[in-house]
Amino acid sequence: MSDIKKYNYTIKKLSYINENINHFINYANLAHKRFKFSFEKLFENSSSTLLYHKYNMACLTFGSKLYNRMFLDLQKIAREFSNTKEELWFQSWLNFHKQDQVLNWHNHYCQFHGYISIDPKNTETQFENYTIKNEIGNLYIGEPNKHRVNVLSPYKGNRITIAFDVVSEKQILEIYDKYGNVDVNVGFIPLIK
Repeated sequence: MSDIKKYNYTIKKLSYINENINHFINYANLAHKRFKFSFEKLFENSSSTLLYHKYNMACLTFGSKLYNRMFLDLQKIAREFSNTKEELWFQSWLNFHKQDQVLNWHNHYCQFHGYISIDPKNTETQFENYTIKNEIGNLYIGEPNKHRVNVLSPYKGNRITIAFDVVSEKQILEIYDKYGNVDVNVGFIPLIK
């Protein structure tokens, strides 16, 4: 049995990312500048990953038709993967990391987690039971599973991925129970049906 079926995940290739890689990298850099402009005064040493719960990456890429297409595709793929018509919500954020900033072991509280590789450098995402080689334009989605990023060779610049979580109505109510209805993740938006 393949890892994909055994561990319930899928990888989709968004070829237009690779075909327009300069646009995607340039807009990711612009999104990072927009993030810094909005949050740096409020949060010292703010990180677009650590403050994932304060925004949705779809908003930081305002003005890019290609990013808009990518977020529409993300929603279609997530809806198909979920195999349900129930109300779902998704958030997305920018991972923008130098080599010494890549993420160590962590997990997500959600129904599904995923990421899209924009400029993943020579890295892999290691899950507890399998490993994904990161390639430009790949969209990974699967059940939440503890994972980390491994750098396979040194790189300069920033490793860029767009991460996302999908939650159910039940999970939203559980979040409200835990945090109240004010101190919540404001990055969630409805997933299209």
